[in-house]
Amino acid sequence: MSFRQLKSDNGIRSRDGFTMIELMVVVAIIIMASGIMGPTIADFMKNRQLEGVRGQFGNIFNMARLRAVNQRRDISVVFFREGPRVFDELRKEFIDYDVWNPGNSPLGESDPTMWYALGFARGTSSYNPEHDNAGKAIGDGLTIPPFEKWVSKEKTTAPKPKGRARRGSRARRTSSGTTTRSRRKYRTTGLFKITFNRNGTLVFSDGCSDVPTSVYNGDKDGRPRTSDVVILQLDATPACFIDVRPTGQIRSKVVPLADFPRKRGDVSTVNTFEAKAKSSSRSGRRKSKK
Repeated sequence: MSFRQLKSDNGIRSRDGFTMIELMVVVAIIIMASGIMGPTIADFMKNRQLEGVRGQFGNIFNMARLRAVNQRRDISVVFFREGPRVFDELRKEFIDYDVWNPGNSPLGESDPTMWYALGFARGTSSYNPEHDNAGKAIGDGLTIPPFEKWVSKEKTTAPKPKGRARRGSRARRTSSGTTTRSRRKYRTTGLFKITFNRNGTLVFSDGCSDVPTSVYNGDKDGRPRTSDVVILQLDATPACFIDVRPTGQIRSKVVPLADFPRKRGDVSTVNTFEAKAKSSSRSGRRKSKK
């Protein structure tokens, strides 16, 4: 025998260790437990990642609306594959360098497990493989391109320095590595965006229209058919629905879909909403003033 046998005081023999059958039972229990807990842990991590992206979108929308009201000028939320950015329409520059971190965004990966759909733009997906082929689709109508590829094609002009710079003065460097003096001016034409007016109201890009809040509220089960922005996950039913009201208010909720997306960039699980599109952002602002 491989086990050391001991004789107790009452004459009954006992042995020190485990039998092979006992070890096999323990191993089987561990395998069964890992098989049950594995998907649960994976779902938990996916939900945490979804909540993180949900918070990112919420912070960007709130920042844009607050800047528009406080600074009394139009501030836009411009959509890129890595997520939305805050853009100053007067200065023609992005003003979100303190929070813009595309390297940590799961939306911007080469093979993303998460992407979003713009319901106000008839379900346009943020992940389009054509954008990875030398930026083919960039510039052909309204698109959601990767930011770096869009920048490489965008013609930018550096702002002219005002007056003579002081000797020995240094430009202050921001968290993104750019300097405040060397921030370039951009033209965001051809990109999907939502513009907050100085009174807090908003208008959508040309050819786009707001998804009504009634659609966002959903059916009796509270499951929306779509919304202004929907964040989706690969092989997962939980999705985040974001409702952007024309008054500038933002609401969001995480609701399981009836079916899960089976390929990257798929938006077929979210129904598109067809509505009368506003002719332009300028006309929308004129209507709001009236």
